[in-house]
Amino acid sequence: MKKKFTWDLILFYKVRNFKDGITFLEFICNLDLYKGDHKPEFKLHIIILNWTIIEFNIYNIYHKD
Repeated sequence: MKKKFTWDLILFYKVRNFKDGITFLEFICNLDLYKGDHKPEFKLHIIILNWTIIEFNIYNIYHKD
């Protein structure tokens, strides 16, 4: 059986330096069920003070023709 989905996980990653700007808080939680390129997809991304706390994606590995 072919694997259709994969996942990526990033923890505690510095996005940028404070001198370049500050992302105080960013929260993204998205479920995209559209049948498109690399879709369907689930995404969870939390940034606090320029640090990615967690970025987690589950997505379709295939391109849409």
